[in-house]
Amino acid sequence: MKDQKFDRLLSEIRNEPIDGQVVSQAGDRVWKVIAGSPAIGSVHSLRSCEDFQVLIPAYAGKQLAEGRKLLFEDHVHQCVACRRALEQARNVETPTIWRPKIAPRGFPVWSWAMATTAVVVLGFVAFALSKGLLPGQSSVRGSVQNVDGSLYAVSGDQVRLIPAGYQIQNGDDIRTSKGSNAVVRLLDSSLVEMDERSDISVSRGWKGTTIHLDGGHIIVQAAKQRTGRLYVATDDGLVSVKGTIFSVNHGTKGSRVAVIEGVVRVAYGDRTSELRAGEEETSSASVSKVPIQDEIAWSKNSAKYLARLGDFALLQKQIEAIPGPGLRYSSDLLPYVPDHAVVYAAIPNLATTLGEASRLFQERLQQSPALRDWWREQQRGNGPKLDTVVEQLKTFSSYLGDEIVLTVTKNGSAYSEPVILARVRQPGLEGFLQGEVKRLNTKRSQTSMQLVRDSWAVSPSAARPLLVYVKNDMLVASPDVTELQQAAARIQQPSNGHFAETSLYQQVASSYQQGAGWLLCVDMEQIAARNVQERRDPLPPGMDNVQYLTMERREVAGKTESRAALAFSSERQGVASWLAAPASMGALEFISPQASLATAVVIKNPRSIMEELFSMLGKNDANFSQELAKFESKTGVSVLNDMSAPLGGEVTMAFDGPVLPTPTWKVVFEVYDPATLQSTIQKLVDSFNREATPKEGTLQLTQRQVGSQTYYTLRHQKDVSSEIDYTFVDSYLVAAPDIGTLSRSIRDRQAGNTLTHSSTFQALLPSDGYTNFSAIFYHNTGPVVGPLVEQIQSTGALTPQQQQSISYLQENTAPGLIYVYGEPQRIVAASNTGFMGFDLGTLMTMGHGGNLLPQMLFARPQNHPVVTTSP
Repeated sequence: MKDQKFDRLLSEIRNEPIDGQVVSQAGDRVWKVIAGSPAIGSVHSLRSCEDFQVLIPAYAGKQLAEGRKLLFEDHVHQCVACRRALEQARNVETPTIWRPKIAPRGFPVWSWAMATTAVVVLGFVAFALSKGLLPGQSSVRGSVQNVDGSLYAVSGDQVRLIPAGYQIQNGDDIRTSKGSNAVVRLLDSSLVEMDERSDISVSRGWKGTTIHLDGGHIIVQAAKQRTGRLYVATDDGLVSVKGTIFSVNHGTKGSRVAVIEGVVRVAYGDRTSELRAGEEETSSASVSKVPIQDEIAWSKNSAKYLARLGDFALLQKQIEAIPGPGLRYSSDLLPYVPDHAVVYAAIPNLATTLGEASRLFQERLQQSPALRDWWREQQRGNGPKLDTVVEQLKTFSSYLGDEIVLTVTKNGSAYSEPVILARVRQPGLEGFLQGEVKRLNTKRSQTSMQLVRDSWAVSPSAARPLLVYVKNDMLVASPDVTELQQAAARIQQPSNGHFAETSLYQQVASSYQQGAGWLLCVDMEQIAARNVQERRDPLPPGMDNVQYLTMERREVAGKTESRAALAFSSERQGVASWLAAPASMGALEFISPQASLATAVVIKNPRSIMEELFSMLGKNDANFSQELAKFESKTGVSVLNDMSAPLGGEVTMAFDGPVLPTPTWKVVFEVYDPATLQSTIQKLVDSFNREATPKEGTLQLTQRQVGSQTYYTLRHQKDVSSEIDYTFVDSYLVAAPDIGTLSRSIRDRQAGNTLTHSSTFQALLPSDGYTNFSAIFYHNTGPVVGPLVEQIQSTGALTPQQQQSISYLQENTAPGLIYVYGEPQRIVAASNTGFMGFDLGTLMTMGHGGNLLPQMLFARPQNHPVVTTSP
């Protein structure tokens, strides 16, 4: 009886008519409650499902930074709970009316059971897969290889000391204490070296393994990744690699990535860049770059890294001493250059230089264990080997003349594929290339290079192979059939070419008259002028009249000279005029001879620069003037009158002083009105403190009188290590991390013990008609290497081979100077120590995963590796 009543009740409920308007109103009320809920703030770390689910609204609104978006998507792919939460959030955004449906009679109960079971099984499999619980998987992500000091595992409120050998589970949070460090080995054999007070966790997703760095400093020796990539995630960026060595330093102000070896991809917000060995990137302007030697000083492997750098320094010096090809004062390839060329690049034939460099490299391999270890690492994998590629290039070059030319043309708004031109100086080139065809065809199945005997018999191909044509002692190569045919026609009738009638030809001919080594000339007027149709963004004012870019590298009297010049059609204006004409740099008098890095620039009137900048920003942002007025009203500061007007035209920044335990920096500004500038600084501090929350903390600005000198100290309430001290001396503001550094700078300046008066700096000065510079960049890592070596040697941990290799680093680390002249219609940058990247470091980087020129010819890549022959 009760069952019949219950069935009747269910039937009545099921069949009761529901007003659609009522349902719609209920849905609207639910939506308003959800939409009106407060926004959830960002999280500092991402470990639990709750951390990721907080990001769902920002992800749905496409407001997540690229790094966090990748981590979020990776987690959602493997987590059923978070995927369901995301789907629910999306359904809420587009509410639908739900109406109960009557299940058809006679639907088997066992069908519902099977469907439910399938869902549960799939959910369990997905969860188990994400946690590594399926057969053949493991939730272990690595293990602690060794600990020097104390290492802790943190879980909620529980903190426990862990020893070497501890197995790190998925998402475990481990931290080093003060004065401690540790090494973690991941399952893929990557090593993570942790400095003191560092906090990491490790997780595994579909795209690879991620090291979450919540704070501190780590050095990662990434093993070659068979699948996916290795990531290091901070709350402000994401680093990804396939296999290399790099460091990540993350703190309150932001983070810094420094590459010791290989190639690293770094994403900070919307900025994505690829860094190579010796390069750095920071997440914000408040985090500056430092010498890489200083970044690795704390590492237990710093001796190995320094030894390796020492071997490279010696090898590079030996290679630089190899006599290069002689200068070329003309070129017999110019008649074959396309009429509408906008890019002209010429490099010397390096067959002899490569042969001698290869011999020196093999000798160093036999003598240096550190170099042999590096070389073995480079030989792993299936890609082309560096020694094989160099040997192929040397053999190929032996068939060619004294230079190789590459050109790019512009027809209308389109740019052509490059055309390579070279003279053939001895027979046998076709036979050599055919031998490469046979060798590569045994390994690959796609086409990358095609030997052409009749240019007019070739048809365009979707594979776009590199077409190589040899005729009348000339070699022409291009992926474009039309460009190849036109070049072949010019070979048959050189007089038909009209390149000699162009203005670019005049620039190229002028460079040959002075003697050419490496040469690049670009017709910027055709590329960057206002009437170029494909240009989407307007050029900055002053850059619309740029004409030519010329870069040259030549050897004169045993010294290498590098020069780059950007020429304009009229006197420099706008952004191009911000760099002032060469002038005295008194700010450099505060930099000592021990500086490892120093850069100084002379700019035109800062107020006029700011006015031009405001004009540009106002054109691109309709709200800029309103926001500027709001800022000035809130702070009581006029940007033009109170911040820009008091400044002069000199700015100097340097790393100057001890590098241990932290590097000593200096910043020097020329100041015409110190009283107004100091009042402005005080107003900005007061404004910040009025707006700051208790969590953010306040700034403290104090002053101290020492003799006749007044020193000002600015520090953050919650971070005493962020102290900045400054003082006004004559017409300059000098800032440093402590008062002691400032007082020494003043004394050294009075005694004449400055960088510009040192013999090291004087030896780098060029011989020309100028008495001053517009800008300089000085580097000398010798003062950095010395203290690091002494610190490492004091531990007694160096092997005899490492001591010898590090001594090479000290002996062969030479200072360098890049200098810039702001001429009326040109900006010229030059150096006697090289700055265009033609050195051993570039060769190392390209061999570790970059694109080397011979790879284009013999192992081209990676997507089109095989060569065929065309009749």
